[in-house]
Formats: sequence, structure tokens, C-alpha cells
Amino acid sequence: MKQLDPQVLKSIALSRSIIYDLLSSCFLYPYRISDFERLVKSRIPRARDAAKYLSNLYPTMDLLMKFLDVAEGINNYDLLTPIEVDFTKVDYGAIPYEGYTHTGYLDMNVEISLRKLYADYDLALNKEFRDLRGDHIAVEFAFMSFLAYKEYEDSADALKYIEEEDYFISNHLLNWIPTFVSSALKLVKTDYFKLLLNFTRDFITRDRDVIGFVRDAYANPGGG
Repeated sequence: MKQLDPQVLKSIALSRSIIYDLLSSCFLYPYRISDFERLVKSRIPRARDAAKYLSNLYPTMDLLMKFLDVAEGINNYDLLTPIEVDFTKVDYGAIPYEGYTHTGYLDMNVEISLRKLYADYDLALNKEFRDLRGDHIAVEFAFMSFLAYKEYEDSADALKYIEEEDYFISNHLLNWIPTFVSSALKLVKTDYFKLLLNFTRDFITRDRDVIGFVRDAYANPGGG
């Protein structure tokens, strides 16, 4: 493949980390307007910049831009309440947990294996995740954000981190999130959630391909 400048690879990693961080926060229930502002709206400027940078690699970044436009306009409880209703429908109807999507119940084996994986990187669930399990969609997206940021931050071990991203997206995210999205889309009514779900599915599907050629670029820095 064509040789990629190391700075371009770093910028791709940072932008992907920002997108995954946004997705993680968007799947946390906003109890108050202040929660929504902290979790979602505070991330909009960086997410816009990341989306613009990645637009040539991810054909559906226009979905993210539309979602961000909708999110930016949520500024009172009348607008937030329908989103909270959709959250409740998704949480109880589609169940955003990997173990549940695979088995129909909250499989502890998935939870244990993921917590072991997080522990390999000295990670533990922080208070932002409240009482969520390690296989909740928000937690898994936060882990992908962490890996992409470490790829950006640690050039010497970038290949190690992109290989972990490749493993995680192939063996976890893509093994259940498209199914979850299909179920959730049947339940939600707001444009906010429809855009979020559609972008989530499309982004991770394309991200596996991007991870593949970035991994190849790290493994063959001369382009051979």
C-alpha cells in the first residue's frame, strides 16, 4: 500500500479516539440537562474537527455531522425528555450489553473476560460508568478510545495498540453491536437516537477496514 506519513497515522488515531469517546458518552443516560451538556455537548467541537479530518476515510461522516447538529440543539427538558424515553426503551428492550446480545441473558463469562482485558492495561471502570458492567456498549467504546489514544501517544508501541484494536473490534464490537443497533432502531422515535444508532453501526463497520490498513502501514513503514 501507499506509504503514510507518521504524522498522518497519529492524526487518524487521535481523531478515531475522539469519535469513540463521543460514542461512549452518548450511550450514558443523561439524567439532567447538565449531564447532557457534560457528556455530549462538551464533546461536539472536537468531534466536528475529528469528523472533518476523517471524512475521506469514512463515507458516512455526514451522519455524524447531522447527529451533532441535533445534539447541539438540545437545551431544555422538553427536548431532552423524548431522548430519555428512547434511552429507556433501548436499555430495557434492546439491552446494550455484549453478553446479553449473544445469549439473551447477562452472561458473566463475557463480563469476566472483558474485565481481565481491561486489567491488562491497568484500567478499571470509573465513576462515570456508575454501575455498568464491563460489556456495556459505553464501556467497550471507552476502551477503544483508550487504545486509539495510546496508539496516538506512544509511537514506539503503536503497532501493539492497533493490533489490540483490530482484535477488539473483530472479536467484540462487530460481533454484537450491529445486532444491537438493528433491535434498537425498531424501538426509538427521536432523530437523535436514529442518527446515533445508524452512525454507530456504519462507523465501526468501516473502522475495521481503516484499522487494517493502518496496521499494515505500521508493520511495513516503507510501504513494501
